[in-house]
Amino acid sequence: MKKSTYIILFFSILLNYSCATDDTCTQTKYVKLIAGFYHVNDTTHVTSALSLDSLSIQGLKYDTLTNKYHLVDSLLYKKQTGTGLIYLPLDNLATRTAFQFKFNTVIDTITIFHSKNLNDFLSLECGCIVTHAIDTVIMTKHYIDSVQIKIHEVNTTNGENIRLYK
Repeated sequence: MKKSTYIILFFSILLNYSCATDDTCTQTKYVKLIAGFYHVNDTTHVTSALSLDSLSIQGLKYDTLTNKYHLVDSLLYKKQTGTGLIYLPLDNLATRTAFQFKFNTVIDTITIFHSKNLNDFLSLECGCIVTHAIDTVIMTKHYIDSVQIKIHEVNTTNGENIRLYK
């Protein structure tokens, strides 16, 4: 009787550990660039967060044959009320990602040059996270005046990567 109790206890402990959940799959796997909008007062030079009245963002795809950007079908972001931060996906298969920002009727294009890192391996079941490192950001200057890279590493943490100034 004593031997069977130990065997049952051993298998129940083994079963308990084999059914334990893997917390690595529950963490977020979505990597997005975080951009904030700011305004610098010309007289006081004080920077303040900016709320936009109307903003829509669409992705652009670079065509190597024509050397031009073309609009992607999906609308990435559309908000009619005030906003200060936006979350943008970077292309995992390319080293540049471009977006068309439409502020009411004014259109700006922002191109982000980045490198990709495959170093965040979670597990065989969960796969890996593709993180990016921002190299350069270029843009047209119709509505947006300048850009500043705050955090070069784009990963799953919630840090503001770039600041767009009006």
